[in-house]
Amino acid sequence: MMVTFVSECEKNALKKTRRVLDAFANRIGNNTWQTIITQEGLEAVKTLLRKTASKSTAVSCHWIRTRARSELIWVVGNKDKSVFAIF
Repeated sequence: MMVTFVSECEKNALKKTRRVLDAFANRIGNNTWQTIITQEGLEAVKTLLRKTASKSTAVSCHWIRTRARSELIWVVGNKDKSVFAIF
């Protein structure tokens, strides 16, 4: 499945989040990553992000279904800061 990760992290959480997401996905913007990944890989990313999460962490994962449709899969960290709708 094709997914997009959007990060709204601050301070040290930004460095930790970038390290994890750069290992799994291609950076397409300043705070955005996109990749084709399996369900097992997606769970691994979520687990690693949860381990490194702090109060300044906010990462959302969106499944791109078609060019015009995407679906929010999960949010790690501060749900108030996360971007819920990117399209």
